[in-house]
Amino acid sequence: MYSFAQRSDTEVLDEPLYANYLKLTGVPRPYLDKVFAAQNVNGNEVVATQLLGPRSKPVLYAKHMGKHKIGLTSEIWSRAQHVILVREPYGVLQSFSAVLEPTQQELGYTALLEIVSQLRVLGRQPIVINSDDLVRQPAGMLGALCSALGLPYEPAMLSWPAGPKPYDGCWADWWYKNTHKGTGFDVAVRDAREPLPPHLRPLLSECYPLYEVLSRMALRPLADTSRPEGAVPRPLPPAGTGPEAGTGTGTEGAAAEQASAGQGHEQKKKGKTGTHVYVDDPRNADVAIGIRDGVTGRFDLVWRPHARVSVLDSGYMLGDGVWEGIRLYNGSLLLIEEHLDRLYEGAKAIDMDLGLSQAELQQMLYDTVDANGMKSGVHIRLMVTRGLKPTPYQNPNITIGQPTIVIVPEYKEAAPTPREKGIRLFTVHVRRGAPDVQDPGWNSHSKLNCIAACIQANKAGADEALMLDPQGFVATCNSTNFFIVRKGEVWAPSPRHQLRGITRARILELCRQHGIPCRETDFYLTQVYGADEAFVTGTFAGVIPVVEVDGRCIGSGSRGPVAARLQAAYAAFAEAYCAEGRRSLG
Repeated sequence: MYSFAQRSDTEVLDEPLYANYLKLTGVPRPYLDKVFAAQNVNGNEVVATQLLGPRSKPVLYAKHMGKHKIGLTSEIWSRAQHVILVREPYGVLQSFSAVLEPTQQELGYTALLEIVSQLRVLGRQPIVINSDDLVRQPAGMLGALCSALGLPYEPAMLSWPAGPKPYDGCWADWWYKNTHKGTGFDVAVRDAREPLPPHLRPLLSECYPLYEVLSRMALRPLADTSRPEGAVPRPLPPAGTGPEAGTGTGTEGAAAEQASAGQGHEQKKKGKTGTHVYVDDPRNADVAIGIRDGVTGRFDLVWRPHARVSVLDSGYMLGDGVWEGIRLYNGSLLLIEEHLDRLYEGAKAIDMDLGLSQAELQQMLYDTVDANGMKSGVHIRLMVTRGLKPTPYQNPNITIGQPTIVIVPEYKEAAPTPREKGIRLFTVHVRRGAPDVQDPGWNSHSKLNCIAACIQANKAGADEALMLDPQGFVATCNSTNFFIVRKGEVWAPSPRHQLRGITRARILELCRQHGIPCRETDFYLTQVYGADEAFVTGTFAGVIPVVEVDGRCIGSGSRGPVAARLQAAYAAFAEAYCAEGRRSLG
């Protein structure tokens, strides 16, 4: 509504059918008397005089809630162009419940689907807008909407003054507090995503399939030079007969300040430590996961319990794809350039074109964490598979569309115990393969080699597997890169048979910067047993000491001074890197 109010040819009305709805349903509202005093309670009279009657400007934009349709004659459906603005129900429930107890009727998803059906019976085509798309790509979505309505797009629609508006309804003090803070389509003014009360979860599960049906009808954005677009635009549906009276129907929203959920217990694996032991956080049950559908090109944020890909996806059937683990610190993605470089090099090596630039993929990552209100203590798993297949078969030539992209963000802090007390390794019989078998330098979805090593280490009672290369030299661990320290010098195994570790490379650079001697070299397991220190590195936990290998104590059996020094240096580097803000990738 605020956007259309900035147009030179448009006047706006804020929910003129609200009194009609309250009168017919008898639902309680704290501002009920104010609404009855301000509005006509006869909905059909409102339609005739305010919505379809004379107006001061060529276009009328009237905002409604889908549930406000009760008791109306068919005239409003046949003579007005209807735009359905649909919002992901988790956010709707969170904001609505801050003011009123929500019900299916009050949230209005069923009413929106009824409107779609009613319009189609009349041969009318509703226009559906997903609010997440609108926030992420406002110019592109407004351009698509104006095109569908037969209106010229006006850039003034992108912004407006903060604060209350003269055309706000008398309920604004209850519902528009956050909206009044913003001056445009700013994700920052949305409510922070927090765990829902348990009694609302059944309603969320009930609403979500209805939302998904509506979301699949949504417009795709037109070209927007200010924000990256999806690779495969979806065609716009027919625009109908034009904007005699523009009406917006949606789900009611509210400003809600909710307390942050406290972090939970330290996750344990049968009482052991490990490189990926984390502090459990209940917020992860309800995060929004980013999914780019390779067939339609549409990027959606999906509530975790409903996030899914096809059983015919190449990643599920064949492990055909590449992935990255990325950390979010202070609102910035740590070492994002290096992570995306490795991802794109791996994709190119397997002849897979993502159909997106690195800048566009980075924006998807930020759209996902921003939608979840995430700032720090977040680990992201970015997964790219070759995409959908028509039948189970490995040949990439039969893939339908472009790669599937999934972004799973989680509140995931590394538990302190491994960093302080160290971990134990066991040398397994499973070797790292040569690059001409499967290049171990890329983060591929085909991880069976590492999983087999991990299983053997688990059976031996260790935290992680130490793996040798085909010649018997020490190579790497199953999920981290390995180092030893001998006489104050850091040794890293030669990179031929291990993942091209981004944290590994940064630690070697920090050694040089801090005057710590280091080298990449071949060395044997016996030299590990005699080392003064050992440690592993990885994106998730940074630097973790190794205190035992194959039952042999390494050094003093506790975190050594070099590992402690590098932990501090890496933490300082991460802080400084992210303090520079979000990178702009070319």
